[in-house]
Amino acid sequence: MYKVSVDVSGRVDLPHRVVSKLKTRELVVASSSEEHVLLATDGAGTPCLTAALGEVGVADVLSFFNMFRKTGVLYFDLSDGARQIYFQDGEIIFATSQRYVEDIGEILCEQGKVERSTLNEVRADMDSDAVLSQVLVRRNLVAARDLWLATRSQVESIVYNLFSCGDGGCYFVAQQLQRDDIVRLSMSTQNLIMEGLRRVDERALYLRKLRSLDSVITYTGKSPAGLDEDEKMVLSFVYSASATVEQLVARSGLSEFDGLRVVYQLADKKMIEIAIPADVPIDPALQELFGVFNGVLRLLFECLSGESNSFAENVNCFIREIPHPMIYVLRGVSLEKDGSVNCSKIVKNLSGLELLEQKKLMVEALNELVYMECTVARRVLGTQGSSELIRRVQEITNRAKSLVVGEG
Repeated sequence: MYKVSVDVSGRVDLPHRVVSKLKTRELVVASSSEEHVLLATDGAGTPCLTAALGEVGVADVLSFFNMFRKTGVLYFDLSDGARQIYFQDGEIIFATSQRYVEDIGEILCEQGKVERSTLNEVRADMDSDAVLSQVLVRRNLVAARDLWLATRSQVESIVYNLFSCGDGGCYFVAQQLQRDDIVRLSMSTQNLIMEGLRRVDERALYLRKLRSLDSVITYTGKSPAGLDEDEKMVLSFVYSASATVEQLVARSGLSEFDGLRVVYQLADKKMIEIAIPADVPIDPALQELFGVFNGVLRLLFECLSGESNSFAENVNCFIREIPHPMIYVLRGVSLEKDGSVNCSKIVKNLSGLELLEQKKLMVEALNELVYMECTVARRVLGTQGSSELIRRVQEITNRAKSLVVGEG
């Protein structure tokens, strides 16, 4: 949930991502009380039901629309990105998500149906209004059957992952579903709810033993006799070199839940050892760039966090929604308590690239982040009040750019 304030003039400091979506659209007060205000666009898409998650769980919300056989779209506004669940007569038929791990392209890569390089090329060439799945089929890069199976896996993953969300909000818009890009799946909402609840409990059990997705897994050398095919496959990835839990799950091509289950079973059978990961070594050249940018981010945070209650939440939401390819640089990153970013996470995201390419991508992504924060500074502090701060920021970021320019 995003905290906002209302000043004495009745103005509301809305999150950046909300402002960017609404732009100049007119809003109406759909409902209000001493405890809430619901603003909605004046049109056919007005929400007919809203809920704050917490006391009301995801299972309760999904069950409600299933029980009353509703048709429309249930929108989730969560800390790690938005989701949309499509209902037809109470049954879930489709879902979309802003989380990169739930993107149809990522799922097709995990399943080995499309190469990462091919996916990146397609995304780079796509028009802004194109649908990735349709482009892949049209270019004969993915078979229609494989796309259908991946889409079903995507929808299940989106729904199951909702059950681990403890806060946030949702609203439902009753409407006929006429979008061309909806793959209308035949799924049982009640079965999805029961499976989602079961997975929440089991995933917690797996992570208690594995500790985290970053834990390092090493093969103990014990004979793999008696393992099932999935266990043998995952174990084979650490025969010659250690890997993290996250890497093993990704290489397996299984869903995150099934991948964690297999790694857990291997640990339970003493086939692997689990260790807390060491810090990722950072090249001195990258360390210097991080120092420059984190200095800027701390300065902006110090100046703006006291002026806007939702500043950090706005920035973290922007990071989750930053466009390709910068999303891969800032994947899993959020602001630290002082407004800086975690260098090790970014270096991990950039692993495998040449040092110069790492520098360029990092500077591009962090420049975009700084630019967004400067936009907030102008809005919160005013043009005159922010001019000196932005001038100092530009001087520092120009220094960072100069450390990379000329190396190519």
